[in-house]
Amino acid sequence: MNTIRLAAVALVAVASFTFTGCGDSRTESDTVLVSEYERRIAELEKLLADSESGKTKTILQTEQVGENKNRLAVGSNTGYSQENMVEIFTIESKVLFKPGSAVISSEAKGELARVATIIKEKYPNHYVRVDGHTDNQAISRSKDQWDDNWDLAGGRAQKVLHYLLERGVSADNLGFAGFADHRPVTSNAADAGRQKNRRVEIRVSPKVEGKDSK
Repeated sequence: MNTIRLAAVALVAVASFTFTGCGDSRTESDTVLVSEYERRIAELEKLLADSESGKTKTILQTEQVGENKNRLAVGSNTGYSQENMVEIFTIESKVLFKPGSAVISSEAKGELARVATIIKEKYPNHYVRVDGHTDNQAISRSKDQWDDNWDLAGGRAQKVLHYLLERGVSADNLGFAGFADHRPVTSNAADAGRQKNRRVEIRVSPKVEGKDSK
């Protein structure tokens, strides 16, 4: 937000200098330049207002996509990040599954389909590992389906793997793992934190030449 504010102030200063210099003998080109400054100032003011209402992240992501459009064009419920050379797509379990279930929701299939498309187009020769994570709450209502959180985490990851396989991701590149509650991204003390910890991560990593050859 500070960057946006500084840009707006700088542009206003330049515009003010330009307007002052024009005086009464403003030419046609000066008029065009003034109009362009006014338009850009209006854009910056709107961007600043959006930033204060929590919209900046989406706007900036749209403007900065550029060459990475396919990599960042994930669904609204899919997080994207990078860790060293690994591309990570994260979907919270509340979007993917009902509590205690490993049946992928209709909403989540759209999100996963986008990720599958990105993987096929941008990372066809990369390893794809699906990681399942839970919070630290013991299995209770679905004990007839899962032995423990290890079982649930692995089961959910496996379901996502099979869906990616159905969407055309190469079986030679796929794998899955379940980590239960042992790799949290935040504290499990509150429900909001536990919700973030219940997630599936799709981690896309490059193959190392020589090491990965069969």
